[in-house]
Amino acid sequence: MHQPYSPVQSRPLTLSQSIESQVYGLFALAIGMTVLGVFFGLQYATVLMGTGLHLFFLIAELGLIFTSRLWMDKSPLNYVLFCLFPLLSGFTVTPYILYVLTGYANGGSILLNALSATGFMAAAAAVFARTTSWNLGAMGKALFFALIGLIVVGLLQFFVPSLRTTQFELVLSGIGVIVFSLFTAYDLQRIAKLGRMGAHPMLLALSLYLDIFNLFLYLLRFMVALSGNRR
Repeated sequence: MHQPYSPVQSRPLTLSQSIESQVYGLFALAIGMTVLGVFFGLQYATVLMGTGLHLFFLIAELGLIFTSRLWMDKSPLNYVLFCLFPLLSGFTVTPYILYVLTGYANGGSILLNALSATGFMAAAAAVFARTTSWNLGAMGKALFFALIGLIVVGLLQFFVPSLRTTQFELVLSGIGVIVFSLFTAYDLQRIAKLGRMGAHPMLLALSLYLDIFNLFLYLLRFMVALSGNRR
């Protein structure tokens, strides 16, 4: 959508504010659905881990991400699938949360610290994105390649034992924290800019959700590797 449709200068600002409010509203909805997913995941943890059902949910998540541009404009299907994605995310992250809580004597404090650090770093990224004069869009390609690198190394960890040491986990998770902190700032600035151009709020909200969700996971991994006391 182009700006010069109206001589009234306040209209683009109103459009931007409207889209931004939709983005943050959808993001809050996604967080709520994730909490719901974790809640139900904890109730059915035995079934999830005993049958490998969480792997099926993970594949379904990937399918929703890769097809998001196909269903994003099809209402009400888009709202159903948008809510389904974080719900599945809650299911799939439950086994790891249980692993931290049951496998480490200080698992509860690690989980709370990771949640607190995620909120703090997200707030810091928001302030930085709003106040900086830098165009963070310039680092979009670098962040994308960093993300690909994290995925590749994460897959290699399943097959190469030397990549599963505590020291390597600290380095990898630390890099992940940096990458997704930058991704959060990048997408928050993008929300403000694309909001003025009438970009799809659901797509922007999904991007921001993935940033925060992955930031939390890498913070949790980093804290486990740094201070986890095995039972």
